[in-house]
Amino acid sequence: MGAVVAFCSQTGSAKRYANWLAEELGCQAVPLERIETAAADADLVVLCSWFHAASLKGAKRFRAYMAAHGEKHYAVVAVGATPMPCELWPASEHEKAFRRSFPAEAYLDLPWCYCQGGFRFDRLGAIDKVMMRIYFKMLEGEARRGSERSATALAQMREGYDGCERSYLDPLVTELRARSWA
Repeated sequence: MGAVVAFCSQTGSAKRYANWLAEELGCQAVPLERIETAAADADLVVLCSWFHAASLKGAKRFRAYMAAHGEKHYAVVAVGATPMPCELWPASEHEKAFRRSFPAEAYLDLPWCYCQGGFRFDRLGAIDKVMMRIYFKMLEGEARRGSERSATALAQMREGYDGCERSYLDPLVTELRARSWA
């Protein structure tokens, strides 16, 4: 039984998680653009991608691949800038964002996990930099009105950070092994 991890990454966090997961699964990590050839003989195909404007980058392409290859098993690693589930960021928010790309009614049994990535303003493209400056202004206003969550997010994002931890993949690896997919 073979596997492949296909990734989309802008600042490197999703690629790092893809490489870690590929090591766990004993397979290769490849850019999503190579999914057709890289996953030809794979029984398990995992998308490792990042949230952009509240949707997973490459999800449309991955859903099309899933539809064309229904005989395979699939999983997703969703990488985002927000912390792992905690009091300020409940798991339901990560689930809500994930379900924008993989609606529950169509993908209820799709194994997935959320992993905190990092943030590097200097690695963003021009359009994303403009969007983030607008977002920063919104966070500043919320922080002035007393939002601890917005103040925390703003401080972290202005500084830049690396929140990646390999252990965040453990629940997904455990689930894939329990299903005998890995």
